[in-house]
Amino acid sequence: MRRIAVLLLLVAVVLLGWLWLRPKAPSGAGTLYFLNWADYIPEELIQKFEAETGAKVVLDTFESPEAMLAKLKAGADQEFSLVVAPDYYVLQMARDGLIAPLDKGKLKNLANLDPFFLDPPYDPGLQYSVPYLWGTTGIAYREDLVTGPVDSYAVFFAPEAQVGPFLLLDEMRETIGAALKYLGYSVNTTDPEALAKAKELLLAAKERSVGFAGGLEALNRILAGDAALSLAYSGDVLQAREEDQRLRYTLAKEGGTLWTDAMVVLKRGPAQELAYRFMDFLLEPENAAALAEYTHYATPVAKAIPLLPEEMRNDPVVFPPEEVRSRLEYLKDLGPDIVLDDQIWTEVKAH
Repeated sequence: MRRIAVLLLLVAVVLLGWLWLRPKAPSGAGTLYFLNWADYIPEELIQKFEAETGAKVVLDTFESPEAMLAKLKAGADQEFSLVVAPDYYVLQMARDGLIAPLDKGKLKNLANLDPFFLDPPYDPGLQYSVPYLWGTTGIAYREDLVTGPVDSYAVFFAPEAQVGPFLLLDEMRETIGAALKYLGYSVNTTDPEALAKAKELLLAAKERSVGFAGGLEALNRILAGDAALSLAYSGDVLQAREEDQRLRYTLAKEGGTLWTDAMVVLKRGPAQELAYRFMDFLLEPENAAALAEYTHYATPVAKAIPLLPEEMRNDPVVFPPEEVRSRLEYLKDLGPDIVLDDQIWTEVKAH
């Protein structure tokens, strides 16, 4: 019996030793359901996060913020953990009860942000969101397909200034904003008279256009020669330009928009702890630089900028100089007044 007892003790010791020394399962194991713009994060970063945490990342994408918001309101807010949203949607999503206030104690890398992004106009004090990337909205065109200068929104809204077949960007606030800027108003005006004028401009432009398209679709159609120009996002143009050097990007002389896409945690979503780990992961300088270099957009992580290629750091399309930024506006949350834009957009799209 004593031999059996000793043998059992030895087995127990060996088993405990194996349990102690065996490779530990990563503490972050689980599944992160992530909703993002299309082609807006490199697969290598997702794989790196999975390798570090043992978690699985399931990525779904959207082409327009309106489609994203409609999807979440239809019940998908219980399916996704983390969403990348346009800046002017953050407070709206908070009012709609879709997103939770941030627990900043879980974000040790927030200190890596440029101070400007710690208190942005779209989310003062970062109550609900973490900056993801930032850029501008301007005009993309193929230089061999246009017949005149491209320096103004007149190429869309003044028949005599049209320089080629154009697409209208299928994004409500940006496209209405361009019409407002052309008319001399702020992109954030809620004046019914100004918005009525913008609607008439858009209706006339739609008649002369070759249709509506989301950001990536518009650029693909320009590359294919189906259209010559469209409103577009700066980094998307720089990515597409790698396929065709004839593609160009410019900011309209009337001004334009400066924007930040932001990460938000869904209030009813699963795996919220994993969402925080992923946000903190993207705030690490090395990872933020990899994200920026892949997308060709500017990073809000100040410590990541020295890690970018010199050509990118010095590119005024990626990092516009201050005199250019001074002519740009953030799209603001319009609160209940957004109904005016919704009505215009519905009429323009249905006409």
